[in-house]
Amino acid sequence: MKIRPALAFSLRLSRARDESSSLDVQLRACCLKAEAMGFDADTIAAAVENAYVDEGVSGGSAIESRSGMARIMEDQPVVVIAWKLDRFARSVLEFHKLMSWADESGVRLVTSDGLLDTADKSGTGRLIATIIAAVAEWELSIITDRSTAAHEERRTQGRWISGKAPWPYVVERRDGKAYLAEDPEAFAQCRKAIDALLDGGTLAGTSEPLPIKRAQWRKLLRGVMLRGWRTHKGELVTEADGVTPVQFGPEVIDAATYARVQARLKELEAGERAERRDAPWLAGLVQCRCGMKFVGGLSSRKKELYKGSCGHGSIMADRIEPAVWEAFLEKFGDEPVYEVTYSGGVDHSAAIADTEAARDRVLEAISKVDGPSVAALTDKLAELEATRARLVKEHSPAVTVERRPTGATLGQVWPETSPEEQRAMLRERGCRVTVFPAGHPGGRLRIEWDTAAVDALSRPSGTGDADVRLAA
Repeated sequence: MKIRPALAFSLRLSRARDESSSLDVQLRACCLKAEAMGFDADTIAAAVENAYVDEGVSGGSAIESRSGMARIMEDQPVVVIAWKLDRFARSVLEFHKLMSWADESGVRLVTSDGLLDTADKSGTGRLIATIIAAVAEWELSIITDRSTAAHEERRTQGRWISGKAPWPYVVERRDGKAYLAEDPEAFAQCRKAIDALLDGGTLAGTSEPLPIKRAQWRKLLRGVMLRGWRTHKGELVTEADGVTPVQFGPEVIDAATYARVQARLKELEAGERAERRDAPWLAGLVQCRCGMKFVGGLSSRKKELYKGSCGHGSIMADRIEPAVWEAFLEKFGDEPVYEVTYSGGVDHSAAIADTEAARDRVLEAISKVDGPSVAALTDKLAELEATRARLVKEHSPAVTVERRPTGATLGQVWPETSPEEQRAMLRERGCRVTVFPAGHPGGRLRIEWDTAAVDALSRPSGTGDADVRLAA
């Protein structure tokens, strides 16, 4: 049979806290009350050691949802002392729920200020307790309204309300108020990861070196925080005009880069995945004779190999990779390396999209107001239309590509390039490696190149992206 504690202290501290209601203040008051009620020092010490604490919990929340109160309801102490009645509950409904449970369980509820003692079965005592609970509930609503209004004001001012700054920002205090500021090292790290994502990387591949988890990285990329903006309850926080986003901090990326990030995320959601960082050198280029891909793996001796996804054999990496390397250099080693430069091109597509979104917000605001506000919104709409017209006029994304020989050949620069760059060059030339079973009359490997892809690279109009990376 479970032994019920003779005495318990119920402590609660809400998110809106101050020194006058700290846990230490509450605990001292409960101890003094317990002494006045005649409990011995050992019993009080045991109650202090096993205090039932709900920290960071609102008094209006359901009593069974609080960890400390849930433990009290499970252990059913003989006497439970709280500092004041509002430590038990700031809701009349929750207070009556607690009273009913105490009556049914034979638990005595007491407050250190003497305003509640359920041992007093008189109607007057319970009436006073109910009135006090109603006042506590009213106080909670006032505190909530005041806190909500204060948060709303801070948001419109672009101030950081509370808590740790979201990565890659830091909190900076100006005139005693908190704002988001740039963390130069984190900004650089974030932009580098975004460049990797836009260069064909994946969320997994770009989130691993960052100080945030992959889910947080995905949320950051999909949201508006990288523009220095914020949302509240799913809506963009705007200035008084209901249109212009409040700038909470400096932009990590501009509108054009943000648009490219969103497009890249859509590609990934559609199943277009880049190779993993640890992908083998010939990832995606090796297949068996039936057309099934070979994937990277390790042998029983922990040596790298390629194995058929359909189970049709395997081949050691140190046998297949040098053969592909040699075939590439034999066929393309004398090709010149070009340095590619891009000139011209004014892409305002992202800025135009931003302007159109702002225009839509103005139109929505106009439909909801009347009087003098309509005139101000109409002026804002005219300004946005003029901005959009200017951007559309300047928008000319056509780019001129110029290729200049560097004097080097692919054979000369090949050993200095990274595995990713080498793999890109193999793919650009349509490399396909077919692996046959041991003893095949034509040998185990057949290395082929896509003629059309090779011809496209040799034309002056070709972009030569792989060669650009080599020249860089």
